[in-house]
Amino acid sequence: MNIFGPKVLETIQSKYSGLLEVRSFDRSIYVTTGGLTQSGGLIKDIWEPVLKTLKPPNNRSWLILGLATGTAAKIIFRKYRPAQIIGVEIDPVMIAIGKKYFDLDQIPNLKILNIDAKDYLLKTKDRFDFVLVDLYLGDQCPRFVYSKRFLEKLKKVGKLVIINHLVYDDTKRHDAEKLIKLLSPIFKNVRLQRILTNVLIICE
Repeated sequence: MNIFGPKVLETIQSKYSGLLEVRSFDRSIYVTTGGLTQSGGLIKDIWEPVLKTLKPPNNRSWLILGLATGTAAKIIFRKYRPAQIIGVEIDPVMIAIGKKYFDLDQIPNLKILNIDAKDYLLKTKDRFDFVLVDLYLGDQCPRFVYSKRFLEKLKKVGKLVIINHLVYDDTKRHDAEKLIKLLSPIFKNVRLQRILTNVLIICE
């Protein structure tokens, strides 16, 4: 036993995310699968810098595709006090972990939808000021994220869209480059913010 390393609080098998571990280290709780942080911990470090650069007035609407345990939703609420946050998460286990360890159901103005992000996006007629896309299951991004149909619907649904993409190896970097090329003709402005092993693709 490593008394100086993270403490495993709970291990849960998920149909969608595989074997999830809820860990505690240095007064921080986070969720991992396959050695990768899925929520809490580093995820806050990825989203917080880019979200802090936005300057929306209060009462704007947000859509999060890939809510997980609510890391980004907490940052958004603390900084902007939005009128509405819709959080879409396919994995009920992740939602349950969020409620148990991260006070997910205590975030004001957050509506949690336990459904597939692709189905929600393609069917919705709602529009949002901001859309965050973070759909990784482990280190795998669903292939529909790279489809023209999905990306064009993102443009219709969100005024500003931010997509999180891993870039820590050649395959991930190639996929990110492919995604950026697909986004460029759809959005007028596409810019990148590199954070740790991720790139956030900001589209408007």
